[in-house]
Amino acid sequence: ERGDGKDHISLALGDPTVGGNLPPCQLALDAIVAAVSEKPNAAGYIHACGLPAARQAIAEHHSYPEHAIAAENVIVASGCSGSLELVLTALLDPGTSILVPQPGFPLYEVIAESHGASVVHYRLDPNRNWEIDLEHLEEIMSDSTASGTIRGILINNPSNPTGAVFSRQHLQDIVTFCNQYQLPIVSDEVYGNLTYGSNQFHPMAQIAAQCGKQVPVITTSGLAKQYLLPGWRVGWVTFHDNMYHSLQEVEAGAKSLSQVILGASHLVQSVIPKLLSPCSQIDLWKENLRKTLETQAGFLYRELSKCNGLEPFAPQGAMYSMVKFDINKLDLKDDLDFSSRLLQEENVFVLPGTAFGCPNVFRVVFCCDEPILGEAARRIAGFCERHAN
Repeated sequence: ERGDGKDHISLALGDPTVGGNLPPCQLALDAIVAAVSEKPNAAGYIHACGLPAARQAIAEHHSYPEHAIAAENVIVASGCSGSLELVLTALLDPGTSILVPQPGFPLYEVIAESHGASVVHYRLDPNRNWEIDLEHLEEIMSDSTASGTIRGILINNPSNPTGAVFSRQHLQDIVTFCNQYQLPIVSDEVYGNLTYGSNQFHPMAQIAAQCGKQVPVITTSGLAKQYLLPGWRVGWVTFHDNMYHSLQEVEAGAKSLSQVILGASHLVQSVIPKLLSPCSQIDLWKENLRKTLETQAGFLYRELSKCNGLEPFAPQGAMYSMVKFDINKLDLKDDLDFSSRLLQEENVFVLPGTAFGCPNVFRVVFCCDEPILGEAARRIAGFCERHAN
């Protein structure tokens, strides 16, 4: 007990279900109850790459007029994180590397290094809505020492932690760059259509196909964020190969690894076809979720914009926003000092940007309802006033 009446508020955890204000899709719950109770029930073993009906549904969901894929091009995994584990393990060898964003999700580096590989960080530009700094990528690839070991590039769109959503033109520019340097793309798209305002999500595999099917794309996604089912641990990998079949060995390697790195259970996979099939009820639920998050994102952005020394970035998608603070206006040393003292003094937890490779910013999650977000913002405002220079 703190004794000051300030209950703990976390704006740090990327689990949208924690606050209890964002319930999962009822159809998903009904479907899993039916899978338990109906005959035949989902009690038996399934193929290492996933339930055939689930793989087919995922393939149809990720097929486009310019590039359709089959069920055999899909692996169902234990969450999107498990999907990334499969992909990066198949793609990387000891001594090789992959390009990853900075700021970015730390798991990419953890997986690569666990297999004796490494990452090369490319910058995201805060002055251009956290787009990829293509000039920095050019500098990296012009260094023969670094570029000689690079096996591909990983992009995250919509982005954790920045909340950025890449435009069609920017994605086309990325494809052009990758074609020039013959780099396959690993596209982490777990947030999918969770976008706000005029921002639209464009699947990287479709963009690459529209650009001539020169660049192969491996997509990872899942049910965790778009369907509010993170604890079910349902993710998947899709392979959109190019005309040269460049992914053939990587795809075969990932399928072999699926026999060792076990995927999601039969029970939870049985829900996938119903959630990914066209359904007006699901579409309405997803739109209501998107609008709720958009409202909460805008509310928190406006409240934090009023705080002395803070400059939040307007979120374009996902569940996150980055907030820059001015060390010249606050008597705090850095983002670690800011987040540590904010927790100590106000019992509000935010993640320091250093955790994502980006100092002097912090990340907030806007999944809590407005009263909690408002209380958190009031405490942050008071904190900034006390620490004003």
